[in-house]
Amino acid sequence: MKKNMNRNLIKAEILVVTIILAFCSIIYELLLANTLAIVTGNYIWWQSLTIGIYIGGLGLGAYWSDKLSDTYKSIINIEIALSFLGVFSVTYVYLLHGSYKYMDNLFFYTGNFHSTIYLQNLFILKFVFFAMVQLLTFFIGLFSGFEIPLMVRIAEDHLGESEEGEYQIFGINYIGTLVGTTFFAYLLLPKLDVIKTSVVVAMLNLAVCLYFIVRYLDKNRLRYYISSLAVLVCGVFIGFNEPKITQSYLKLFYYMPKILGESSRNLDSLSDRIARLPDINRSKSLYQYLDIFTYPTIDKGVIKDSTILTLDTNFQFNTDTEFYYHQAFAHVSIAMNEKVPKKVLLLGGGDGLLLRELVKYKEIESIDFIELDEKMLDLAKGRFADINQHSVSNPKVHPQINDGFYYLRNTSNKYDAIFIDFPYPNSYDLARLYSVEFYKYVRKALNPGGFAVLDAPFFDRENEVKDHVRGRIMLTTVFNERHILNNSVLASTFYYAGFKTFFPYRIADESFLFLKSETGAIDYDFMQKSDLSKLSPETIVEMNKIKNQDFPYEISSKYVNSIFRPMVVKKNEF
Repeated sequence: MKKNMNRNLIKAEILVVTIILAFCSIIYELLLANTLAIVTGNYIWWQSLTIGIYIGGLGLGAYWSDKLSDTYKSIINIEIALSFLGVFSVTYVYLLHGSYKYMDNLFFYTGNFHSTIYLQNLFILKFVFFAMVQLLTFFIGLFSGFEIPLMVRIAEDHLGESEEGEYQIFGINYIGTLVGTTFFAYLLLPKLDVIKTSVVVAMLNLAVCLYFIVRYLDKNRLRYYISSLAVLVCGVFIGFNEPKITQSYLKLFYYMPKILGESSRNLDSLSDRIARLPDINRSKSLYQYLDIFTYPTIDKGVIKDSTILTLDTNFQFNTDTEFYYHQAFAHVSIAMNEKVPKKVLLLGGGDGLLLRELVKYKEIESIDFIELDEKMLDLAKGRFADINQHSVSNPKVHPQINDGFYYLRNTSNKYDAIFIDFPYPNSYDLARLYSVEFYKYVRKALNPGGFAVLDAPFFDRENEVKDHVRGRIMLTTVFNERHILNNSVLASTFYYAGFKTFFPYRIADESFLFLKSETGAIDYDFMQKSDLSKLSPETIVEMNKIKNQDFPYEISSKYVNSIFRPMVVKKNEF
């Protein structure tokens, strides 16, 4: 009886340790994939690649596990190694990416580089960054791959060779993976963010290490205790300094290009200037990181602070220039339609700035405003209320926290105009908002004669230009085959969704797509026929260029972007 109780207790211990190891392993993978996706701004490329390299390391670890002769010393060494790599993992990524951006900006702004030299340096930088960051991913995967085979060996030592015990270890490993992914998404990432999560998970690995030292090691414990203490000290140090580490990275990431863009001559005081600038206000919603910061600019001899918002490090707006974007979005599209809509749907645009322009029309009777992120809506009503002129509180506006895709799929409402202000499709989740299925819902929700307009990465043809930007001399072909593919994907998707009128236009650096179900041509005289009083002189100047813009694309079913076959093209992987 006592023997069975001891056997069951040992079996329970082994299974508990296994679930902890699986929990830690999957969270390291998710941490690295998520952090790299955020700092680079590309979810699809980095998440896929990081997960693939991690699984490759996991497989090699399991394959080579039979070469480890001393089971208990091996598992202790592996847990020390994993806790050490884990505690530094996110800080390491920040350090590498910050260094990469630092060198890239120095090359870009301070050197007299011709295109070939600059691109060679950029390629080397990208290669070094990729190799060093994915080396960490590989080693964490490799060491994690040793764990389960070693746990099977430990089970055999104490419970005898049993297929049932082996199956249970593999089964509990998958359960630990499920628990880890759930905790990461709903607890660790929202509550602790990435650096503190890496420290907490590393301490779990360290706890497993100490368990094996105390439980199964009879001698030579001191050196393992010293190693464990060193990892613990590192974890405590990084945990307490997490705000400083994060701010150092964010300030370098956001401020350095701006400082070098103003003057690349005085590099000695660069770090001091960055340190003196205000901290980045970073917050985390259920869906994204929201970074808000201010930067001093000179307007007609007067120094003022411009406010900048980024979502997952992707630029959202700058208070100095946002009027171009939102005037082009609202007023230019209504002018093209030559009729002001009465009932409007706005999807996205949670900052309220596009709403600010739309509520200027007395003819617009109601605006259904659908925003996914409640935190963005809170900012629109709070910090951004003066900028958007309290547009969210306008009686015409009916805000609703909802997913635009599901709202359109389920609504029976009809609209005269649908404004779609979504982030660019740099993840699979965002790609569905540019899919043929989504735009069929958009077309279905439009009244006869209604229109839809969206901001999307659509490229116009430009000639080869010689660019003299602050010491950087570089011949660049602005338009290339990749841009034609990008344009073709979007144009084909909208065409096969049922939009027969498709008109792209660019204002300043922003491109927009005007869509109607009915066939027809755009009258380029819309500027002369429209009331332009709501537009700034700068926007009107940009509107004059629309008739000369050329956006090459090809309509074909092979280019259609579907939720079942994503075709969206992302232009930058770093």
